[in-house]
Amino acid sequence: MLVVVQVTVNVKKKGESVHPFSEGGNMYKISNYNIVKEYKDKIIVYNSYTKANIFLEKGSSTKAFEDIDEFNKLDENTKNILIRNGFIIDEDRDEFSEIKYMYEKKYYDKTFFNIVLVPSLACNFSCPYCFEKDLKCGSEDIKKYFSALKKFAKKNFKNYKCIQISLFGGEPLLFAKQCIEFLDWVKKDAKENNYKYFTSIVTNGSLLTEKILDGLLENDLRMLQITIDSDKKTHDLTRRFKNGKPSFDLLIEKISMIINKTKNKKDFKFVLRINLSNTTVKKVRESLEYINPKYRSKVNLLIRSVYNTHAYKDKNKNNNSQIDDYFDMGKELGFEIFQESFQYQSCEACADDKFFYLMPDLSVWKCINDLNYDKAKIGQILDDGSIVIDPRKNVYWSKNAMSAFNDKKCINCKQLPDCYGGCILKKCKTCKKQCRPFEMTSMLHIFR
Repeated sequence: MLVVVQVTVNVKKKGESVHPFSEGGNMYKISNYNIVKEYKDKIIVYNSYTKANIFLEKGSSTKAFEDIDEFNKLDENTKNILIRNGFIIDEDRDEFSEIKYMYEKKYYDKTFFNIVLVPSLACNFSCPYCFEKDLKCGSEDIKKYFSALKKFAKKNFKNYKCIQISLFGGEPLLFAKQCIEFLDWVKKDAKENNYKYFTSIVTNGSLLTEKILDGLLENDLRMLQITIDSDKKTHDLTRRFKNGKPSFDLLIEKISMIINKTKNKKDFKFVLRINLSNTTVKKVRESLEYINPKYRSKVNLLIRSVYNTHAYKDKNKNNNSQIDDYFDMGKELGFEIFQESFQYQSCEACADDKFFYLMPDLSVWKCINDLNYDKAKIGQILDDGSIVIDPRKNVYWSKNAMSAFNDKKCINCKQLPDCYGGCILKKCKTCKKQCRPFEMTSMLHIFR
């Protein structure tokens, strides 16, 4: 028996009609992307293509999601639910070709451009796991950086309908004045040349002031992310200032300030990243309980396990297959779970032809998680604002970004529309894909 407890409708639009049923199920077939997950108190059926999910009572039969004859035994209302949400599809549908087409279309879309500014690798924190730790990227000349960037922007931004400018580092707010001055310039250029733009920032949060936040919000800030590590004690050991001063209490104050300033901003998300490293749900709960309950619904939790880098080789008992326990706890405390807004991408960052990082030496990178990997460095912006791209490296990156559609295991994987073969950097470096757990690729869509 199929007992539906809750349905999250993702694909049905208001006024949309449902195709009539046919005897024997000749018009319909089972979607290739139905995933059944059994938990202690429930069963979740999730479709990775439509992102729809159904919660079933424990003990319910799930055969209707796997066998069209079993589907045809259901009552008409339940059949309608499954069709509207893409669990059952027209038998002439080719989902794989649709997904491949949408992925490639998004990858090569030329109407949108995302540039991540990394004016410096300098930081006022000393986090042991930082992938940029002890690395330098040539000589850093902030004046030269923004001068060349402005010339590049003048030549290129007008060619797109929308520009996303992301601030990253190091710690970008060490150069808040220069960043905001550039964004103010973009505001004028966008008006003159009829394109839209918005901004985002990843910061440790320590240097954020109301004045700086106002400057960012005036430039259509859509997302601001800061990080907390586990419990207060652990955080103050790992995310401390270079002089050894702790940062936890300061960041809790900054979170209150951010929410107060942005609580009425509809297009803004505050993302609190929680790093998991040899921690427990109980310890993370202790940290989250420091945040005022009245602010929690405005906080989007992004939970990730700390991974090894060239500078950090400590063993970590936490892994990304456990994060649903942390999601449950976060929802119980009143927080939102951050749902990636991107679809048809294997990565929120580098999985696009229209994306790159601009490093302090004006080099252009597809991914900076390993600055020792030269193939991710695809070009250079010159002092006059012109850009030189190495076509061999760019094609190599694109080839690996598309590799899931030529990989037999990926082609037959039910998580393909959420994963697309995983980390492109890893595939480029090792010629091997990085299969990610359901909890990391798909669970976020269920917890929105």
